[in-house]
Amino acid sequence: TGMADAGPSISALSAGPNNCALEEAITLEMDFTTPRELPAGSWRVRFVADTAGSCKVVELGSTDAQRYPEGPGKMRFHRDSLDVMHLQRAILCNVGLMTATLLDGDDEVLEVPMVVHVTPDSAGKLFRSIYNPLE
Repeated sequence: TGMADAGPSISALSAGPNNCALEEAITLEMDFTTPRELPAGSWRVRFVADTAGSCKVVELGSTDAQRYPEGPGKMRFHRDSLDVMHLQRAILCNVGLMTATLLDGDDEVLEVPMVVHVTPDSAGKLFRSIYNPLE
């Protein structure tokens, strides 16, 4: 095989703020490398809450499509609120995932899953901590 067949990879990731209210704004930044040009590259960000009985997917948004040349690239995604509060507490208080998927047009090239731990404090307010998959 060799490097020619390798897909894009992530070299740095930050997602935050962390250990804050679940619905706080979210900023996701990644450094990545792509072995080939992506003429219509974009990142789709989702929150996925998976329970025994169901899987709820909340579309958080996407970055604008752009050309990512071969080699190193950067992405930044910001949303003013992680608005998943419409999901049931029982679903949120399981382990969720935030996924960032690199697309070229409609083709999924790379998925980066980040575990989101949601816990209530003593007053019942939900807090989040997002785990960096690179650490």
